[in-house]
Amino acid sequence: MFAITDAFYWANPGWEPKTKILAAAALNRARRWILDPRSVLTGDDLDAVTDYLDNVSFLELAAASRTTMEAAVVAARPGDLHRALQELTTRLERMTLSKAPAPLRPPVNRAFNPSLHPGVFGVPRDSHTPPVGLLLMATRRDVSAVPPQGGYLARRCPVRAQFDVLEPVERAPVSPVAERRADMGRAHEAKIAQTLLAAAPAVDASAEDRHEREARTIAAMSAGAPVIVGGRLPTDVGGRRVGEPDLLVLSAAGGYRAVDIKRHRTLEPKPGASVRCSELGLPSLESATEVADQTRRRGRDDLLQMAHYQRMLEAAGFAATDGLWAGIVGVEGVVVWCDLEEPVWMTPSVSQGQRRRSTMDVYDFEFDFRLDIIAVAMEHRSDPSVELLVVPVRIPECGDCPWWSYCGGQLEAGSGDVSLIARTGWRGWKLHREHGVTSRAQLAGLDYRTATLVAAGVDLSPLVDAPSQLDGATPVGNIIGRRKKSQIAKLEAAGVYTLAEARQLCRPTAAYCDQAPASLPEQIDRARAVLGSSPVYRRRGCIAVSVPRADIELDIDMENVEDGVYMWGTLLSEGAERLGFRPGYHPHYTWEPLNRQVEEALFIEFWSSVQELRAAARAQEATFCAYCYNAAAENGQMRRLAARVGVADEVEEFIGSGEWVDLLKVFDQQLLTGSSIGLKKVAPLCEFAWGVDDPGGAESMLRYDNATDEDGPDAAGSRQWLLDYNRSDVEATAALRDWLEQTATASPSIEGLEVLQP
Repeated sequence: MFAITDAFYWANPGWEPKTKILAAAALNRARRWILDPRSVLTGDDLDAVTDYLDNVSFLELAAASRTTMEAAVVAARPGDLHRALQELTTRLERMTLSKAPAPLRPPVNRAFNPSLHPGVFGVPRDSHTPPVGLLLMATRRDVSAVPPQGGYLARRCPVRAQFDVLEPVERAPVSPVAERRADMGRAHEAKIAQTLLAAAPAVDASAEDRHEREARTIAAMSAGAPVIVGGRLPTDVGGRRVGEPDLLVLSAAGGYRAVDIKRHRTLEPKPGASVRCSELGLPSLESATEVADQTRRRGRDDLLQMAHYQRMLEAAGFAATDGLWAGIVGVEGVVVWCDLEEPVWMTPSVSQGQRRRSTMDVYDFEFDFRLDIIAVAMEHRSDPSVELLVVPVRIPECGDCPWWSYCGGQLEAGSGDVSLIARTGWRGWKLHREHGVTSRAQLAGLDYRTATLVAAGVDLSPLVDAPSQLDGATPVGNIIGRRKKSQIAKLEAAGVYTLAEARQLCRPTAAYCDQAPASLPEQIDRARAVLGSSPVYRRRGCIAVSVPRADIELDIDMENVEDGVYMWGTLLSEGAERLGFRPGYHPHYTWEPLNRQVEEALFIEFWSSVQELRAAARAQEATFCAYCYNAAAENGQMRRLAARVGVADEVEEFIGSGEWVDLLKVFDQQLLTGSSIGLKKVAPLCEFAWGVDDPGGAESMLRYDNATDEDGPDAAGSRQWLLDYNRSDVEATAALRDWLEQTATASPSIEGLEVLQP
């Protein structure tokens, strides 16, 4: 059905674009019910099919089938609807083939429109690019030569998928941290699997040979085994999928649900919320109970992996028939259930700008799109004249990518790609690219004043496009309309009263009015800052940099691994002596294996010391402030642990008080660097250096493994390294605080930076 609709589009260029888009979107929503004649249509399901009928009703060939379909929808008779849709499909196919002398698939450079989804990283666009909505359907390429792929493909950078085929340079080796993560993940999976095999009636389908594992899995599913551990699903040749879910759990209504084991937390506290969880002894969805005041952590990668298994189960005919649910077993040791059809992901929408889509919707697009990328890359490898679908762009995943040395070199060329600007992200990169701005120098060359009007929602197009013969003395209100009082006021506040003054605005910058990005002025200043000669600039309007100070100051930094927090480091200022406290570095740490009790006891020890210090300061009428750099991680861990030990209100009061200061926010609200403002990036501003080699979170994880291995050769050395590393972290925040107060004001203002035109 999807391929034929696609073919019909290419055979009928006169088909109204908007209708094509709406029909494709509705068809995608209706997909499950169209393909499964056993489905019962209710609520939104009915709406999806009805939308499809509405948006194909202009087709002559739809008219004959419409009455039957509408009757089936109203009566919710899925069998009748399925037959009617099959009839429509047959007619559509005949009409398409009879009118389409051209190939059913478009040329390589007409594959897709990059504005559909943030998973699409750049493509040369031309006038033949098809409407966005059709891309919600299946692959647009012949992917039959693409080797079957695992679920990782849907969550992996599309550029990486392309270069995995092309291998433009020697692949970077897997980092020790990545190896550690994989090894510990496998160990965790094995531990949970053994626990489950001992606690539940389960079949162990694991085997060294993948074909044997697949055969065991098929036999176990055919026999209706309640739980299958370590299996391998039948290869989905048509969908180009392979997959090995850690667990398969039988549904009471028949069929199986996939469950994966992950070495991270899957739950977090949220008052008033609830989540469905099953014990390992009874891991089915039917055995799940609602756990109050907890919510499921939305791990996008985890859920895309589960959607992959869901499609494989459907292709094999073994999917549960009562809903699309999947489970995740995290470090909590329970199965946390997720509804793969719940609309939880905010994505671009042709008709709505933004809309929420389900995990299944997102997965279908992401996976199919990457299959197309691989297919084209394989064509390009054989014929370099075939144009690749995606180009490099800087995203958070780049740091762990084996092809970063290749992409990074391309992005750094010249003044550097615009995606290298901090906080630009894929959407910002795409926006700039659509307006012809691809480098940092081009972005820096845009006009700040014009950008502020764009960001304020002023439509400058009537002004910059006004006929040249119009008198420059014409008030701007006469051009844009006197009723637009708010826009007129914003123009006048920016000193734009007449058409002549409006003509002094920057046309390339004004072109951004079609999307009016609120962050455009900020991005211009960031581009200027990164290309300027100073390592840091004061923001516009910042005359003097200020930072909260107190009589008693406490710097805090937390260290954690996947299993929890093992260290709360604190640095107490000299002023604490007057309260009877010893100034200096005071770590609260443990080298015991982390479990719930150990982690909670450590947190209670740390939190009690903070509260004791705050109370003493109040008693002596001394001011108190605690500092952290980028407090988001500390806040999350404090809230999680506070909820478990009964001090949630105390912690929430502290976080919301003026006594808890995030120095990252203090820095960011007043200063600009144009690049990362992580603590280790800005510490050189105050000439601070860490007291350990290779300081960083990745190295600390490797050191932690050694530190907790009492029989290991380097336990003592790693423990000291971690203490010195944490001490340097809190000392860095103290040094930065002094620099902010004493020196930062001498930094030049971004307003005075001369802009070099690209």
